Amino acid sequence: MVVQGLLLRLSTLDADAESAVRVIAYFDSLVRDHVSVPVLVHATARLAQCPVGLFDAATGRRIRTSPSGVADRPATPPAQVRELSSGLGSVWMEREGAAHGLDEIVLERYAAAAEVTLERAAALAQAGQDPALVELVLSAETGEAERARALRLLGFAPSAPLQALAIALSDQGLAAGLRTMGHQVREARIGDTEAVLVATNLPDSVVPDGARVGIGPSLPGAQAAESWAGARTALRFTGPHDPVMRWSELGALALFADLPEAAIAGLADVRAVERLGEEAAAVVRALCLAGSIRGAATSMHLHHSSMAARIARAESVLGFSLADAPGRLRAHLALALARLRANLPATGRTPA
Repeated sequence: MVVQGLLLRLSTLDADAESAVRVIAYFDSLVRDHVSVPVLVHATARLAQCPVGLFDAATGRRIRTSPSGVADRPATPPAQVRELSSGLGSVWMEREGAAHGLDEIVLERYAAAAEVTLERAAALAQAGQDPALVELVLSAETGEAERARALRLLGFAPSAPLQALAIALSDQGLAAGLRTMGHQVREARIGDTEAVLVATNLPDSVVPDGARVGIGPSLPGAQAAESWAGARTALRFTGPHDPVMRWSELGALALFADLPEAAIAGLADVRAVERLGEEAAAVVRALCLAGSIRGAATSMHLHHSSMAARIARAESVLGFSLADAPGRLRAHLALALARLRANLPATGRTPA
């Protein structure tokens, strides 16, 4: 009914009617994406191209931002203020000079989106961001209805795509960083792994240097346990040169994750790789990825003759040639299994 009422008023805007419809769609998409309060405020400032603010009556917090994302000048007495329903607070725009033609609709849709966003934030606060809810969502033993309820309490729709991340506990700050960037993030410690639920497809660039992260497949929230299982497996294949690993990139390697540690340790190729040392292992890895000594030398900023000498020394330790594709495949698999074995203590447990 609210949208219908707005559309009826658009007839008075003539040429601006199409822009007004886009404003409505813009705020509808923000609500649909479950954006956080700070993200909503910044998105509104960018749309309006003027500073905007929000007062959360429940917490007493005032948020104000400019289109650039910072409060870069003292707040002027806002001429355009809208009180939110149910005493939730208020929103405002700080337009210098005359109001623009779409300001009224922007402010109305901003207020409507703020009401939904604040109510969701209050529900999450009441739920206490309970890590137990995250464990419930990620557990393979959780029933469908129970998982759906936990997802809603965490602010996720059961049908919306989610990704689970498995983060080595020594790597702190990733979840907080994602939250600062406006991503919807829920986290819990599960065993010796940090579990994170995030409603986005993450680019590798958001992972801080030095962090080791396994990224599960993007699946509907109802299948979060499958994404978590994939993330934990991917984490086991991370290493100094592969700090971020996606389940989707493992391919057939994922089949080896179920091998018992004793079986991996008993493989002669794995034992040989473990004798190489970090520098020699990096050389072998570069050759496996590049497929040629010249390509590997370029990737490691070495002269090809120096790379050839290092490869020869590595071959003497491995006991087989890396000159052909079968030998390089054999070495690549041994390197992956060595990482798998080394990361066994950091896999976490399946939530009960």
